[in-house]
Amino acid sequence: MSELVRRTLPLICALLAALVLGACGKGSVTVTAGGASPKAPARPSTKSPSVQAGLTRARALAFAAAVNLRGGDVPGLHTAEKRERQSSSGKAIERELERCIGVSGANQLAEAGSKDFERSGGVSQFDVSSNVSISKSAALAAGELRKLRSAHTKDCLKRYLTLLFKGSSYRGAVIGPVSVAEGSPPAAGAGGSIGLRISTSITVRTIRIPFYLDILGFVYGPAEVSLLSSGLPVPFPAAAQQHLFLSLLARAKAHRL
Repeated sequence: MSELVRRTLPLICALLAALVLGACGKGSVTVTAGGASPKAPARPSTKSPSVQAGLTRARALAFAAAVNLRGGDVPGLHTAEKRERQSSSGKAIERELERCIGVSGANQLAEAGSKDFERSGGVSQFDVSSNVSISKSAALAAGELRKLRSAHTKDCLKRYLTLLFKGSSYRGAVIGPVSVAEGSPPAAGAGGSIGLRISTSITVRTIRIPFYLDILGFVYGPAEVSLLSSGLPVPFPAAAQQHLFLSLLARAKAHRL
């Protein structure tokens, strides 16, 4: 689920850009650091953890392909166009965020995400995708989940997303304060789950438009599976979100690593 962090910032940026004619990755975002950075967690051991017996990269990628969302799962949505590249300032913030939370790709064996699926009309937009990352062991995956469920992670997300948007103007659109809420969606049989809602607002010519990004995830053995869904001006439909989340869980159970 550490890859989840890497996918979150570009997704937010891409959706904001879609609303205001595209500014992400084009040098239009100015980030000004303010105040002291949060205290980073202690550096993990440099000793490379061993890979769980019988677990190979090829097997992990096959598992990810079997679990991830595909077009047939999301009728009424279409494959999103290729996203703009993230700006250099956005990438710097992303690296700081990863350090703050204490996650990295060092313990990861393989990772693969689905395509992004979307539906848009006027100022209304929904977007959904999934991601599967395989850690080198179930213990490492469980450890990352504990980090992501901590109050420290919520503080990191709120600080660095606020920092990303501080003083930013996306062709006249102003990004409002960021809030992060956490929960634990039911995931029977999984090794644990997490639910995060990141919300903010976009103001265009005095019109305020709410934006919501939901991240639902679970750990199943060494696999960390996440569903990312977003919506503006309302959240991604809850019933559809629950159905997709449970579909990912069922697939993970059916394709044991």
